[in-house]
Amino acid sequence: MLIGCSPKLRSGETSETAWKPRGPLFFIAPEGTYKGAVPCKDCPGIEVTLQFNENNSVVKSMRYIASKNKNAKESGTWIVIPGNIVQVTFPNKTTKEYYKAQSGGHLVMLNDKRELNIHPSQAQFFIFNKD
Repeated sequence: MLIGCSPKLRSGETSETAWKPRGPLFFIAPEGTYKGAVPCKDCPGIEVTLQFNENNSVVKSMRYIASKNKNAKESGTWIVIPGNIVQVTFPNKTTKEYYKAQSGGHLVMLNDKRELNIHPSQAQFFIFNKD
């Protein structure tokens, strides 16, 4: 006789809503709002807010520090790829953005080669904390 293990579903849940893959066999899900900053060559920096939604959509809002009217917002999609890396794709860009999920609930922005390449003088940038 074979007995299988199966998590119990709550009232109103189906097996489809109880478990949703976030990429190939990975279980991190960055849903929520993350805030951080990135450097800017002609301004003091850019405050960035990433809103990851359960439906795998993402909204990136950027506010240029020391500029009252220079803001930007773009929408895209996210998936989790091997290495617990969140890959973000925006329809109007050819390059993708990568964020490494870290223990403690924050994300670290990686370069386009999926590497962490931060100069010590810029250590305060590229870290996104959950709001």
